[in-house]
Amino acid sequence: MQRLAAKAICRFGLAAILASLAMTAYADGLAAPAYPPAKASQCFACHGADGHPSLADVPIIAGQQPVYLLNTLNAYRSGLRGGGRAIVMHEITKSLSDDDIAALSAWFGDQK
Repeated sequence: MQRLAAKAICRFGLAAILASLAMTAYADGLAAPAYPPAKASQCFACHGADGHPSLADVPIIAGQQPVYLLNTLNAYRSGLRGGGRAIVMHEITKSLSDDDIAALSAWFGDQK
């Protein structure tokens, strides 16, 4: 059991490092994409096209720190983040690449 937990932590740690490297271009002051990334349409139904949801119980993701969004999406994708929405978010994020997550994090973080 401990070995399985260690493997999961190592995999998530590696995924976070790789995603952070993919995010470096955005974190180094380059502009976020001018248009929503192709996979952003998956986010629009709940979070709104600009990151401001119309439903009160859905988090606002516009203007969040891109690194926070990146870490959160990676945690949902890996299954390490639980909670009520975790099942839905896991299903959505498991099809995202590290580059997709970096682009989405940068774009939604840049929204006002």
